[in-house]
Amino acid sequence: MENGTITVGSITGDTELTGGRTFEVFDPGRLSDLVGVVTTASALDVDGVVAAARRAQAGWAKVDVEERADLVRRAAAELGRIEGLAELMTREGGSVLSITRNELVGSAAAMSHAADVGVALLSENKTFADDASRVSVEARPYGVVVCIVPWNAPVVLTMQKVAPALVAGNVVIVKPSPYAPLAVSVLLRRFAALFPPGVISVLHGDSEVGSALIAHPAVRKISFTGGPETAKAIMRSAAESLTEVHFELGGNDPAIVLDDADLDFTVDKIAGYAFRRAGQVCYAIKRVYVPRRIAADFNERLLARVGEIAVGYGLDEHAAMGPVNNKLQFQKIAALHERLAGSGASVHIGGTRLSPDTWEDGYYFQPAVVFGADPSDEIVTGEQFGPILPVVTYETEAEAVAMANGTEYGLGSSVWSSDEQRAVALAAQIEAGITVINGHALSPLGRKEAPFGGTKQSGMGWENSSYGLMEYVEFHSTDVHVRKSLSGGEADGAP
Repeated sequence: MENGTITVGSITGDTELTGGRTFEVFDPGRLSDLVGVVTTASALDVDGVVAAARRAQAGWAKVDVEERADLVRRAAAELGRIEGLAELMTREGGSVLSITRNELVGSAAAMSHAADVGVALLSENKTFADDASRVSVEARPYGVVVCIVPWNAPVVLTMQKVAPALVAGNVVIVKPSPYAPLAVSVLLRRFAALFPPGVISVLHGDSEVGSALIAHPAVRKISFTGGPETAKAIMRSAAESLTEVHFELGGNDPAIVLDDADLDFTVDKIAGYAFRRAGQVCYAIKRVYVPRRIAADFNERLLARVGEIAVGYGLDEHAAMGPVNNKLQFQKIAALHERLAGSGASVHIGGTRLSPDTWEDGYYFQPAVVFGADPSDEIVTGEQFGPILPVVTYETEAEAVAMANGTEYGLGSSVWSSDEQRAVALAAQIEAGITVINGHALSPLGRKEAPFGGTKQSGMGWENSSYGLMEYVEFHSTDVHVRKSLSGGEADGAP
């Protein structure tokens, strides 16, 4: 796959599309560079694609779970065989090449783990017996699952939905984001060739296509990653047919630094987690709480570390941070900067600019650290989803916890301390789906065993681990009442 322009379209098995419109995808780091052209479907196509998916699912659900898992493992192996896929992800998304390469590795691992978990959980029905009855509990697939995926880490976030859904016996219809549709489409077309026709479908299109998918009565589950407002609209539409929903939504993750933290280690890690993908990660560190008595030392070290971040084009091997992904995000971050300039807060611009003469042709920002913002200010309580990090001071741990919990977000969080027991005790008070001690991303073991998701308005349901796979099954139970001898009557259980 060379660095030219590619064309992708929907993947629909045996269904002909009536759409035919196209849209273009430009490199956010080189806006003059056309990366791809996407052929869309229309809302009129949705009925036919869903019907084809339902036909495919009837046969797919009968395939043994070990065989379904083996096909998912084969698909995972394809991730490393598609030449130039990481480069394409960088060109359409903006993230630096080292990150997109790691995303492919993580995607393959997530798929393989979903296959392993599926075999372990679904190979046999659960059975229970006593003298009066025998009960069997069977996990069954929903049927047609729609996966609506975002632009910031499109491949891994797609695979975290598609892999467990397929292993569980569902078929999937994926709607990619128009801001990063190319790599997902290339990858899923490769995957679709491994599976029976119709098991994997992809529909590109506008909001009308998305709305038609969400409202379709034959769609039995919707898995969406994105913002809370879109999730609420999906939920309202899904309510008409009582369609199950799973949401992984935004975050405003707090990092609480305790007074015994190793500051050099902590500052280095916090800067890395906050500005990874230019801050465009749902569970990125988006606010930091520091004890007032060590704040000056912490702040000085943080500014020095952020000053080292090299910002440039994603394919530049020297770049550690690329541009933001799209015009709307660029305008949002620019507006935040403009408002902060008059707020009284102290904004420090860091990083170094690589090839600054090309920045006018991209959505570039340097990383910014904000000191002195009011704890109730939007920059602290909202999700900026960009390279701006506020640092807030506190007097007591109780105050830090209250501020950390004082928003409607509850995705990730972290506590930084040299005393593990103390950190774990504080972590137990945080309202979030995940709290990491001395880190802000899940460890390899955590990615396997910890359910990923949020509380409050950061989500409904879970991804990864056995809990994530169970999002894609429902249950059917059989309760056999054992008939006794005529003299003994029947075991009924009724009063």
